[in-house]
Amino acid sequence: MPSPGLQHLLKCYWSYSADFSAGIPDDINPVIPDGCVDIIFDINLCTQSQCFVVGPMTKPIHNSQNNLFGVRFKPGMAGSLFRSPLKEMTDQIFTINKIGKVKTDEIADHLANETCLDNKISFLGSVIEKSLSDLPLLEREIQYGIHAIELSKGMINIQKITSRIGWSRQHFTRMFLNHIGLTPKFFSQVIRINRLIKIYRDKKRCHSLSDLAQIGGYFDQSHMNNEFRKITGITPQKFLKNV
Repeated sequence: MPSPGLQHLLKCYWSYSADFSAGIPDDINPVIPDGCVDIIFDINLCTQSQCFVVGPMTKPIHNSQNNLFGVRFKPGMAGSLFRSPLKEMTDQIFTINKIGKVKTDEIADHLANETCLDNKISFLGSVIEKSLSDLPLLEREIQYGIHAIELSKGMINIQKITSRIGWSRQHFTRMFLNHIGLTPKFFSQVIRINRLIKIYRDKKRCHSLSDLAQIGGYFDQSHMNNEFRKITGITPQKFLKNV
């Protein structure tokens, strides 16, 4: 978890390592959309350390790198750092050379050589905090929209949000896309599917697919299956088997 001073911006830090010497297994699930932006450091010491950004996703991607350290921004909270509409970053993966005034290759090398996870988090957090200290906050209406969708578990009517903030649906959708990189409707679908995956993972023996469809507020299991494939690229049966 991020420090208290960064909890309004960051969702978490994460690390990933795997042995792909025998090839990438077929049963690894893709990385699926979650509405967030990640800054990721490839910290293999045997190769040149590098930093890349994964923008908001509308489709799943497959990872082939085996030693990563990342920081995940909450929905909409990375836009100020890059000083550009997040819709321009949707489904984009690109390298960056600096975070604020600090070169990313120096950050990556430091992370690669640091063995203590807490020290990695503290170091990267301090870099991000300095870089974001003077940047503008997300518009209040957009923050409300994100919170309302997350609080409703992706099941709120968008018209209810726009009525509350006094914007037209078209204007809200346009501004949401600029700041989040996704439309409100698609973001709601992402929130709903990710919630169901977590429910299934945490209480695997207690929920069938029909149970999940009911929990998620879908018309029927077929409706859920279609949305599941839209977000994950595969059927719920195949995806949930590997969670």
